Formats: sequence, structure tokens, C-alpha cells
Amino acid sequence: MRVMISSDGSTAHFFIRKGWASAFSYAGHETILWDIKTKNAFDAFDEFEPDLFIGQTYNIDESLIKCISARPEMKVIMKAPDWGDIQKEIDPEKYNVLFVSDKDKHYVEALKRQTGKPDFVFAHYTQKCIERTHNGWENLGVRSVGLLNAADIFDYTNGREVPHLRSDMSFVGGYWGYKSKSFNRYFMPFLYPVDKYNVKIFGNQPWPSTQYLGFVSDGVVKDVMASASICPNISEPHSQDFGIDINERTFKILSNRCFCISDYVSSLAEEVFTNNEIPFAKTPEEFFDLVNHFLNNPRDRVEYIERGYQTVISKHTYFHRAMQICDELSLEKEEDDCKQALVKFMETRV
Repeated sequence: MRVMISSDGSTAHFFIRKGWASAFSYAGHETILWDIKTKNAFDAFDEFEPDLFIGQTYNIDESLIKCISARPEMKVIMKAPDWGDIQKEIDPEKYNVLFVSDKDKHYVEALKRQTGKPDFVFAHYTQKCIERTHNGWENLGVRSVGLLNAADIFDYTNGREVPHLRSDMSFVGGYWGYKSKSFNRYFMPFLYPVDKYNVKIFGNQPWPSTQYLGFVSDGVVKDVMASASICPNISEPHSQDFGIDINERTFKILSNRCFCISDYVSSLAEEVFTNNEIPFAKTPEEFFDLVNHFLNNPRDRVEYIERGYQTVISKHTYFHRAMQICDELSLEKEEDDCKQALVKFMETRV
């Protein structure tokens, strides 16, 4: 099978798409990331001739519709913005949630009418959440699937503890306006006074803190995590308040046999990690208490780490997401290829 994944920039979504690509490729399926900003659709499709195209509804245009129309046997799935009952609950002025636009609806309706595609749309939510965040897509006759983020075990397992990276807590990621609302409540209090906790922060965006140490390459991130006593997970405000939108960080941390403390996101705590893999804090005060407890009682971390690792490796790698995609599309042989590839990977690489 030939898989083409549409990529529109170097945001967090790039790393998710890279995770899918690595899994499909390792399973023997020729896979490429198509940079839509540097190559037009006609050239991309003519050069590669995909059997499976993974795109985004918000990047559909007339040329993409023509390329899909010309390939009736090709499977098509697309990431889609929220369109559902939850829109009645979320104030778009307060929360940075991507909601469906009239343009999205217009192009998906045209694509569905002309080609019968996409086979389904998806978002990185649980299926239970999808039923209230994406049920509007039913109006266009399009099925919605919850396709969670996962662990890229090519890049984020087998980290080593490195002396100069040792810390009480480490965090790799950017500090930016909307998410800073969560950082300011849950994480920034640990940065002052600067000598109270050994905190190391890396990322491609600066932090207002002396603990920010600049950019770190992808290959070093797993060592940064492995060298920390605690790897915190902090979610965006809408995730905390409405229980949706699970980020990739927890999966990465646990796949690297690291200890994670997370803010409380109901779908994450009640549907994904339900076997006491992660201590969850519903308030900044609870978060503060958990950090201090586990720094002072490091042995208490051990069972969490092992449970978390086993849960992620058995359910939440990008091999599992590739399997799910194939299962949803009734691609039985291709799904089995991904299953066997995971077994091989675990035997030889982890």
C-alpha cells in the first residue's frame, strides 16, 4: 500500500503525522509526507499515486477534489475541526478551539457528492468525545472517528539518564499565549525562586524564565525526559474545562519509562489511563502537592512508570493508530502488516 499524508507546517501536527508515517513505513507500506506548501496537488498525486490519502478538511480545494475524483479506488480520511453539540458549550472568544467553517462544509459536501469521500473524518479525541464534538458531520453523510495521538516509539523510547540533563522536572515545548494560561497556573510557580527546584525547559519558543535552555534536537528529547524525576503534562484550557483534546505528551513520556504527573482532563483520566498510570491533579494546589510528594518519595514512582509503559506499548503507539486506520477502512492485510511490524519492532528495538 502507498500512503500519502498531507502536511501543512511544522506545528505539533507534524510530529503526529510523522508518527503515522514511521509506523506505516516500518510495516512495509511506502509512505510520504506531502508538503502542501511546496508542491501542488496534481504533481504530488501524479508522482506518488497513493492508495491511501490522509488529509485535512480545512486544506481541501478544487485541485484536491479533482485529484481524488481521478482515483475512485483510493481510500481517503481527513482530520476535521469540531462540528457538533459541544459548540453550544464553548465560547470561541475564550477558548482556542478549531471549529468548522462554512468553507470546510462547502468543500467536504462537494467532495462527498462527487467522489463519496472521505471515508471518514477524525480528530485526536476519544470516540466518546467525538460523539459530541463531531456529530455535525453526519449532516453531510460523513462518519467521524476518534483517532487519538500516540507514542512515536521510534523517537521517544530508550532514553538515557545523562548527568548534565538531570532535573527535578523537565519540559520540552513552547510557551505561547493561549496555553500560557495553563502554564501560569500549574507550572510557572515551580520556577521561582530559581534555586528551589531543578527545572530544565527546552523548546523552539522562548519562556519568560532563566530555566529556559533553548532548542533541543528530537534525538535528545528522550534523554531529557529520562533524566528528569518528573515529566509534567499540562493541557490547554479547553481540555481542562471540557475534557476533550488529548495531547501527545503523556504517550511520549510513558513510552520512555518516565514518570508523569498531569493536570486533569476527564477523557484522559477516565477513558485512556484508567489503571493508575498517571497521578492527576484537578487543581494547581493538587499538582503542587503531587510534585512535592513524589520528589520526596521517589520509590512511589516505580509502579506508575511500569503500568504506564505497559499501557502505552500495548495500546497507544502509532502502530496501533495505523492498525485502527486500516481496521476502519476494512484493510485486513494492511492491518495485519502493522501488527506484525509492532511485534518485530518490540523484539529488535525496544
